[in-house]
Amino acid sequence: MEEARLHATIGEIYERVLDPRRMASAGQVIESALGSESSIHFVSEPRRGNMVRLLSASENFDTAARRDYADYYHERNVWFERALPHPPPYVRRGEELIDPGDFLRTEFCADWCPRVGIFHMIGCTYPLPGGLVGGSGVHRTRRQGPFSDAQKGLYALLMSHFARAVGLSMQFDLHIAHSAIGPDIVEALDLGVILASEDRRIVQANTVAERVLAKRRWMTVVDGRLRTTHHRSLGLLSWRIAAAARTGSGRGLSAGTVLRLRAAGGDVLPVLVSPFRGPDATGWPHRPTVAILFRDPEAQSGPSGAAIASAYGLSPAEGRLAELLASGKNLAEAAVAAGISANTAKTQLASIFARTGFRRQAELISDIRSNPLLQIVTS
Repeated sequence: MEEARLHATIGEIYERVLDPRRMASAGQVIESALGSESSIHFVSEPRRGNMVRLLSASENFDTAARRDYADYYHERNVWFERALPHPPPYVRRGEELIDPGDFLRTEFCADWCPRVGIFHMIGCTYPLPGGLVGGSGVHRTRRQGPFSDAQKGLYALLMSHFARAVGLSMQFDLHIAHSAIGPDIVEALDLGVILASEDRRIVQANTVAERVLAKRRWMTVVDGRLRTTHHRSLGLLSWRIAAAARTGSGRGLSAGTVLRLRAAGGDVLPVLVSPFRGPDATGWPHRPTVAILFRDPEAQSGPSGAAIASAYGLSPAEGRLAELLASGKNLAEAAVAAGISANTAKTQLASIFARTGFRRQAELISDIRSNPLLQIVTS
């Protein structure tokens, strides 16, 4: 795909996913890029893979087919079944998950795939807020043949942006909203949100963000523009904002990143910088192109163990222990609450340190309490 078209495609992904009125058609952007006319995108719970919500489906998935898929065939989708045990993000073609001959003998292939006219698939799973898992599949008929390696690479790139946009949508509660993102939705969040333009000019900062900015520990505002209080971080923040803004305005490829901003005293605040593309029908004087998200480290509510495990690549047991520690319990109290021995808790904590790179419990807890990755999908 030529570069200008690729940029426009990524921008269109953000625009459709972040507008609940257009979310149902968001999959068409992925289909078109891969020369297909069939796709399905959904949210599932992480263990059994039960579908929580259908995000988007192509026209071949008519009303009856969608209902039957959600009620019966999703649990028999051998592609998703074999992809689910792998830690997301996970991208595979159907032929990499199951031999085509074996696939032909499955109930899913025999009963449901012919009904919607599909045989070949390229799909992925990706982490979502709350420990949920996003699933996606783009399809071809048997006659059209399988997807190529190049198409797999393109799909992986596009889905990194689709996943980020779905995570933002879920955090903004757009899955239950009836209108596009506006100032009122941003203000209602318990997550710090700053919407900004490419030159760091702030379009909106909600109450949580203003509270953190007022402390002037990590960030501040000068002449309407966002600045870091640690001068060595400003150049990196400016660069990341500009890169994400180019994507949000259809001129770049960056899916955003997490920066760990340092205060003068050494405290670190993880900040997610993400492309953002608000629909035209919003209350803002001009369209922001970057969303900067973070948690207030002094906030009392903590993330779930499942969310921690997903964000840091931990096992479920390690995520549960980290959740208890982040809630204020010491290691002995956390062991009792988790129903494990003190020695097991020490072993799990050592494993957490090895996986995350932290050396002290206080550093781990501080990062967990303020980490926006526990709210927004990363790639």
